[in-house]
Amino acid sequence: MERAERYESQKRKQRRKGILPFHIQHNITPAIIRLVAMSPNTLPEGLPFSPKTWIRIKAFVHQLGVLARDGSLAPFGERLRSLLQNFPDLLAEAVHGHLYTMHRFDPAVRFSFAYATICDWLWERGEVALTSKVISELVSLVVERGSEFYQIPANQIAFSQNSVRGALNWLKALKPPILEQGAFVKVWVFRRRKQCHPLSVTWALSSWFRLNGIATGGEVLWRVELEDFLTRCLMLEEGYAKIAVEVASEWHRWRDKVMEAQKQGELLASVRLNRLLEWGEC
Repeated sequence: MERAERYESQKRKQRRKGILPFHIQHNITPAIIRLVAMSPNTLPEGLPFSPKTWIRIKAFVHQLGVLARDGSLAPFGERLRSLLQNFPDLLAEAVHGHLYTMHRFDPAVRFSFAYATICDWLWERGEVALTSKVISELVSLVVERGSEFYQIPANQIAFSQNSVRGALNWLKALKPPILEQGAFVKVWVFRRRKQCHPLSVTWALSSWFRLNGIATGGEVLWRVELEDFLTRCLMLEEGYAKIAVEVASEWHRWRDKVMEAQKQGELLASVRLNRLLEWGEC
């Protein structure tokens, strides 16, 4: 606990020195984060990057909360290491949700705002091919919405097609997938999914509890706002968030009863979390 508090204090001091960028580092992939989380003391050995590129990657890994300034794992990085040992296929799920929600807790994390803007735009379309035209449109969208939200001139926002590719690195790795290459034209196609892992559901629901100051142990009525958040965050098809919550509540791998779902007849009426999980916690 003391180490986590020290890390949060250092992070606050860092953010007072400057606002974090909109750019999502495109050189960082799940494979890179896996290596960082499992072998932080050996970096940058084994990485196929120039020293200059590694400096940029390392800065973003710090901003993401994986590494602390002294080179050790930050709290999120420690959770990812444990996750890789227990549920290695969920690495991208944890980073995706973390990226999607960071700016809701701290608006200064502008790359999270950019990532969520991209995710929401894709989700709202339901299905879309990621052509070069669409990727350019996403760049313009982030610049426009970022300028409006943060009240800064658009020409001060550094966001490019590489930034979009940085976001796609994580979306391509989600399981079940939401991005797959087309059968005839080799371009990535986005489609909402109909299910996701119980841990992903619980991480997202825990974020909702924290964002709304909801204590554990009490029942939360199933509302449109909650359903919309879970559906978008988890990139689910409409109507499937309820099913995902019900499935997660019955997951056989829980060490204790973390989540409970109450139904009224055949319909989900409320949910209860007996323990909040951080992204990546298992």
